[in-house]
Amino acid sequence: MEKEMKSKNTVVYWIKTVLFFVIVGFLSLYILFETFIPEQTVHTFRFKPYVVLTRSMEPVINVDDVVVVTRPDVENLEVGDIITFKADLNFDGNKEVVTHYIYSIEENNAGDLRIRTHRHFEDSSNVTPDTWMLSEDDILGSYMITIPNIGIVIRFLQSPFGLAALVVNAGVIIGVIALIKHDKTKAAAAKKD
Repeated sequence: MEKEMKSKNTVVYWIKTVLFFVIVGFLSLYILFETFIPEQTVHTFRFKPYVVLTRSMEPVINVDDVVVVTRPDVENLEVGDIITFKADLNFDGNKEVVTHYIYSIEENNAGDLRIRTHRHFEDSSNVTPDTWMLSEDDILGSYMITIPNIGIVIRFLQSPFGLAALVVNAGVIIGVIALIKHDKTKAAAAKKD
């Protein structure tokens, strides 16, 4: 009976270990993509989160919510869908990430899609399109879900102070774990003597 329990514990231990390394590997790969080739994240992992920084979609999507988008299937987009895209908001040459509704989809003479968007309007009869025109290449993803208020944490962790706090806390946790393991090893050695 004791041998059977030990065997069961060993199997459970290995399952937990393998699962842990699979999750750590996935997260590490995701972080590498986000760090070095963020444009490819949604294509490789089929999803990508974006922190909402403006009030243009309130109350549907609020500031500091995280919008998770899936890989865009441009051929199946419809008017009224929510998409995340890059647009030159200030006409200064720098494209920013925006999440809005699709206002219209048109095909030009060359067969390329041209997409207009709009922000959220409480009065649906007063909807006016945004000033920019999007191509297929500007579309980053199709809206999947919103995670409320988690953007506060993400923006904090991206700040220099947040990054420093994360590193210090990780160091403290590793130190505490090392001390606990050291004490257990010391107690086991004392018990053998």
